[in-house]
Amino acid sequence: MVQGFTRRWLASGIAAITLLATNGLALVKFDDGHDQIFVNASVSIGYDSNIFARKDGGGDTLTTTSFGIEYARHAGYIAVNASIVWSLGQFGSNPDQNFSNPTLNLELIKSTGRTTGSFTVNAARQSSSDAVANTRTDSWTYTTGLNWKYPVIDRYSLAGDFNYGLVSYQQAPPGIYNLTSYGASLDLFYTYTSERDLIAGYSIKINDADGANSQSIDHNFTVGMSGKITSKLNGTVRAGYEIRQESATGQSFGSWSASAAVTWSVNRRLTFTGTLTKDFTTSSTDASIDSLNAALNAQYVVSAHWIVYSGIGGGESKFLSGTDTGRQDYYFTWNAGVGYNLNEHFKASLTYAFYESWSNRSASNYDRNSLTLNLSTRW
Repeated sequence: MVQGFTRRWLASGIAAITLLATNGLALVKFDDGHDQIFVNASVSIGYDSNIFARKDGGGDTLTTTSFGIEYARHAGYIAVNASIVWSLGQFGSNPDQNFSNPTLNLELIKSTGRTTGSFTVNAARQSSSDAVANTRTDSWTYTTGLNWKYPVIDRYSLAGDFNYGLVSYQQAPPGIYNLTSYGASLDLFYTYTSERDLIAGYSIKINDADGANSQSIDHNFTVGMSGKITSKLNGTVRAGYEIRQESATGQSFGSWSASAAVTWSVNRRLTFTGTLTKDFTTSSTDASIDSLNAALNAQYVVSAHWIVYSGIGGGESKFLSGTDTGRQDYYFTWNAGVGYNLNEHFKASLTYAFYESWSNRSASNYDRNSLTLNLSTRW
């Protein structure tokens, strides 16, 4: 019965995409083209060998169908981007993990005048595996942020943001807590050359775990560079020192911090992208974690319609407090895939991914293989 439902689910999704791609649901434009409405749909089907992200976790097939609508207005003083997407997931052998998840986004952008910036609001229901708690969770995630930039004098400008986030877990098992965060940052940019900016900044973040009666405050001081990092690398690189203070335990932790995202375009066909993050984070189990993550991805354009891609990554998580104090997790991952773009209205991809976790916590020693086919259309 479950397999039959899955087949009907997949067939309905593919039929919807085929209808859109062949019959051409028209893009709606009005007000002289300043206002636009897009519709999108996608179907993905795949297999995940460890859907719970834990030792001896079982595998399953997952079929996901998504439908969405986007609105964009790029005229006047404030530009508007908004979207609503609904994703429906069906597991083959674990129907209790099926999900129906909406995502709502709103972005207001001011790109003219002396002061520029944006205001964003996001609300999304998520169903995913939690590598720290080694189980699947359902949660509502709410985020909002205000970003701004102001040129002070010729070569100097200020930029900053205010942000809020809430992760609210639905029917979570004991030991998993809702997480609330408040943050702000201030950066000073100096135009060193026409292709390169130097950056110095400070950020503060307050983390609250509801029900755990604990709070932590992060202070992060960084310097960096944005634009052309070297003759071949473009992006942003920042490094500094971060301090975390915990109210419940009175403990204080300090460590180096970093964030980097750089791109190397070897030629018109081959591109490499590297990322690095080093930061204090708070887990769903209310643990303070010193985390390090790095990844390198490559994309090669075979032709006007075909691309191939691959990537590797790895990292470590050191648990500094909470019930898992002293725990250390390490992971390695790699992926490879092929993508096909018929035109701007239809795309397809097939991706294989491998993930392995090592830990001094028994349940966190596991590996994971997944293969996913995705079909999508946008009009």
